[in-house]
Amino acid sequence: MKNLLLIGYYGFGNLGDEMMVSTIKDFLLSQGFNVNIPVPKEKILNQKQFNRFNILKLFENILKADAIICGGGGVLQDKTSFKSFFYYYSIFEFSLLMRKPVIFFGNSFGPVRKKLSMLLLKRLLKQKKLYIFARDPVSSKYASQHNSHTFLATDPAIRFLSKLDITPSKRTDTAVIIPRKFRSYIPVLLNLKHLGFKNIIFLPFAPEDEILAKRLANFSIKGLNMSFSKPEEAIEKITKASVIISERFHGSLTAAYFDIPFISVKDEKFRRFITPYLPVYPGFAFDILDAAKKIELVLNESFSLKGSLLEACEGMYTKFGELLHNLV
Repeated sequence: MKNLLLIGYYGFGNLGDEMMVSTIKDFLLSQGFNVNIPVPKEKILNQKQFNRFNILKLFENILKADAIICGGGGVLQDKTSFKSFFYYYSIFEFSLLMRKPVIFFGNSFGPVRKKLSMLLLKRLLKQKKLYIFARDPVSSKYASQHNSHTFLATDPAIRFLSKLDITPSKRTDTAVIIPRKFRSYIPVLLNLKHLGFKNIIFLPFAPEDEILAKRLANFSIKGLNMSFSKPEEAIEKITKASVIISERFHGSLTAAYFDIPFISVKDEKFRRFITPYLPVYPGFAFDILDAAKKIELVLNESFSLKGSLLEACEGMYTKFGELLHNLV
């Protein structure tokens, strides 16, 4: 069996990343590959996983691999930190130096703010043994300027959503808020109440958002029943709401896939991802006040994206499998 190393922000409890790694791993196993995954030490569950912070172990697995897969997300950005950017860059650069094919599968690029990050990213994208399935048109256009092995693709987690046996049962009085950074949602809550909503669920998509979500859920507004829900209940809660207000990419994606009106708050990555499927849509907000103003607008919107999202996703996985079998 050929060995693949699957790289990403895995094992940290971020729901979007866990959706991606789950479905990518299952696909690779179905294609007959052996898959190894670096995760935090405390999250190691089996012999196919190893400590991502053990550099010697990481390089050992690179040398044993027939190809390296970066499975979804936006790991090559320095908005979070240059340290994170350089961690992933070093993995891919060393892999290519060892003449290992590297495949970016459903990734976005940027934002990169430091000149060094920009130089390193351009250097990486120019490598001949690098293959890119870009998640959105902006990333695809940028990558294709440096690399001829660039394909416009989509998000790998769509395949995960397609396997779920869920029929949305939208409750007209329920809204789900997926917070990340904004500390107050008062304008949103007041407008939701004005529009007849009664139940507000604060739903974190990552462990680092849980404290904020609980604090927001404890805020009291007469006439609103506010509650906190665990990440493992996320998809069920989303599919039972009539509007989703999300600061997280995969919160908005889940709503869009199940045709639930959504507002994506200050998330340029999601806006540029979804625009080819939904060219005219009022649900992109700059801040909380802007999000409050747009609730009524999105409630009057109707769309049906599941078919086009799934078609693009299945096409991406098919091309991915063909490329892997040709390369290794």
